[in-house]
Amino acid sequence: MVEPPLNPLGRAFEVALRNVLPPVWGISLDREVAARGPRVDAYLNLTPPTGERIRACVEWKSRAEPSEVARIVPWLRACGPAIFVAPTIGSRARGILSSAGISWMEPDGDCRIALGSLFVERLGKDRPRKEAGATDSRFVADLFSGRALSVVRWLLIEPDQPWSLADMATRTGLTQGFVSRTFKTLARDAYLNRAPNASRLSDRDALLEAWAAAPAPADDVSERVATVSGVEALVRMLRDQPALGRYALTAEAAADKLAPFARFSRVELYCDDVTAWDLALGLVPVPRGGNLVLLKPVDRTVFDGSFARDGVTLVSRPQLYVDLERRGGAAAEGAVFIRERGELWPR
Repeated sequence: MVEPPLNPLGRAFEVALRNVLPPVWGISLDREVAARGPRVDAYLNLTPPTGERIRACVEWKSRAEPSEVARIVPWLRACGPAIFVAPTIGSRARGILSSAGISWMEPDGDCRIALGSLFVERLGKDRPRKEAGATDSRFVADLFSGRALSVVRWLLIEPDQPWSLADMATRTGLTQGFVSRTFKTLARDAYLNRAPNASRLSDRDALLEAWAAAPAPADDVSERVATVSGVEALVRMLRDQPALGRYALTAEAAADKLAPFARFSRVELYCDDVTAWDLALGLVPVPRGGNLVLLKPVDRTVFDGSFARDGVTLVSRPQLYVDLERRGGAAAEGAVFIRERGELWPR
């Protein structure tokens, strides 16, 4: 049987692989066996100088939409060691492949290959990346800002809820058309299983982590000093203060109400009216080092899902997790602690 010729993507993969491996490594692509077997594009054979033999199935695709990647992962895993090849592989598709233990390569870009004793990782961190289809008018450009984030937030606040377009439109105040575009984007990126009147999250953890990794909004941050003794007294003062418009505690002060983790030295809260809080509490503005931080949010839906605990209002649990993760350090450890304690999505 004559071995079928490599297509351009296959040829580019072979050239790229030879460029990242030492010249002493033996490399061959077996297309004849692949053509007789199940739908595998090729088998890769590697021979390092040690004499070890490494064999992996290879799948190449012209596009790497996360939903398609998630669909083919089970049979790629069934093949044994495998490597997925596409011209562009976005961050979501990379995460799906890596978590499944499947290597991947962009012939003209990045790669992560872990086969036997071989480990090669090449990441062009300075290059801007776009998910496949990000500029398509059928999808939203960014799930984690603007109106789309309102949909994401409610999906994560109620992760087990089946959602119709009408239900989500009512909850968020958005049009059903925009909700539909957002749902399509979430389904494309393998976060949501779409169904008539019953769309559900399929990977809430990955969606939450992707939100936390997205750029933070440019909220108006005001540091203040409140003349009370200790942050506990400051929280009690907030509890006893009549409502001054919408507000919600976040960061360590809010986490302490759910799962106390470590001592904290300041209180952070979102609010609509910074001036009202200044006047009511006699706050003193400072450039840094305040014990109270007032955040006037760019995105007013940050208050969605807020709830009361011990007489004060906290941001929704997903918003709290994201805020802690973005702060890093001990705050990020607090986010992990909240999840481990079952407070992120309590039953």
